[in-house]
This record gives sequence, structure tokens and C-alpha cells, in this order.
Amino acid sequence: MSATEHNRSKEDLSKCIMDTATQLFSEYGVEAVSMHQIAKSAGVGQGTLYRRYANKADLCIGLMQDTFDQMKGTIANYISGTSEQTAQERLRGVIGILLDFLGEKSKMLGVIHAQQMTESNKDDFYQSPPYQYMHGMLTGLLSEVPQGDGREIDAPFIAHTYIAVLSPHTYRHLVCVKGYSHERIYEQFCSLYIDPLFKS
Repeated sequence: MSATEHNRSKEDLSKCIMDTATQLFSEYGVEAVSMHQIAKSAGVGQGTLYRRYANKADLCIGLMQDTFDQMKGTIANYISGTSEQTAQERLRGVIGILLDFLGEKSKMLGVIHAQQMTESNKDDFYQSPPYQYMHGMLTGLLSEVPQGDGREIDAPFIAHTYIAVLSPHTYRHLVCVKGYSHERIYEQFCSLYIDPLFKS
């Protein structure tokens, strides 16, 4: 531990690491920045960095927490404020919010998802709080889809497929490789995965 590092509180060190990572990610891109580069730029030892964050995905999760909480608040406010709308309109609205979040944070989310999928337990993402939140929220909205006359909606299954389709890697591939606009992805998703649920 360096003398400079020793003189800083744990809170100051964490803030310095987060601020440095944010700046480097913004300047060079999330994938291009290494943990070594973050430690060096923040003026901390690699041991100090790894004691706080096991890997870059862990660091990204820390950076994402406030943003994810804000998105959850936005969704909660939207759902509570649209009780008079149809289930179809509410699902379209929530998917729009999720896609906005994905468009803004897809690179960082991609790093998190890739790290989790290469670890020994590849189901970790499906046990994570973000997945559990999204699955529960979407299942609740999907349970509002009208049923009857032989129609049965498996809300938990459909919620899971929504989350799978809205992966950060899929989103970035559609935008960066296939040339889809954010708006077109939204409309295609709604026309394929939401609107047909409401056709008799």
C-alpha cells in the first residue's frame, strides 16, 4: 500500500476507483480498459483494487447500482401512474424504459454478462437481483394480459424470454453490426413479442 493510499479513507479510495474507472471507460471504452490500468490511474495497488472488486464485471456492477436503482424508480413511477392504460400500452412503455437503459449502458452490461457467463456457475445471472427484479416486474405486467377462450399466457416464461432477447450483446450486435436504430429495435420487439399477445 502506497503512502498516498494509506492516507485515504476506505470511502475516499472507493470513490477514487469509481471516478477513475468512469473516466477511463468514457475515454477508451469499457472493454479496452484493464483492471491494472484502473489501479495505476487511481494511484492504488492492484491488491487494494482486487480486494474491493474481484474483476471488471464486479466493478461495473458497483458503477451500475445507482443507475439501476434510478431505472427501477422510473419504472415504478410509470407503472403506478398508468393504471388506467391497457396492459399492452403498459408493457410497451416498460419495454421502452428498459431499452433506453440498455442503449445507454449496453457496453458495461455486456462486460457484466460476459463475466458471469464464463464463471463456473453460468446460471448466476438468473439468480442475480437485476434478473429477479426484471422477471418479477415483467411477470406482473404479463399477468394482466387478457386470457380465456382457450388462450393461456405463461407469464413467467414470456418474461424470461423478454429478458433473454433484451441481452446487452444482442442489442449491441443489432445496432453496431446490423445497423438497426434504437427506435426500430423497440418497434420490432413490440410487434413480435407484445402486440400478438393481444390479438384474438
